[in-house]
Amino acid sequence: MMKKYRRKNYCRAEMLIIEQCASHMTASQIGALIGRSARSVSTWCACTGLPLRLHGERHPSARYANHDVELARELHMAGIGPREIAEKLELPFSAVKQFVYFERRVSA
Repeated sequence: MMKKYRRKNYCRAEMLIIEQCASHMTASQIGALIGRSARSVSTWCACTGLPLRLHGERHPSARYANHDVELARELHMAGIGPREIAEKLELPFSAVKQFVYFERRVSA
């Protein structure tokens, strides 16, 4: 006879922690924080529709800091062209162009 596992419901505090940490931490890190498995956390996020994605410079493929991206956008809003911004910030022109025209948040 197979042993049935009883699912432990999430309390309000656990839900708040997951919601606050979802864009900053991985499922395994959140699970370790609240005493649950990574699979449990990712399943709960999928069921509730909460995206469990890392954003900005926390993303694994991010190459540039959030500060550089925001600075490039501010300089472009001030009327400076992408090529000149790329030279000033010592970043590739293609990356700056993607940032200032909101084609990408991070460069892959």
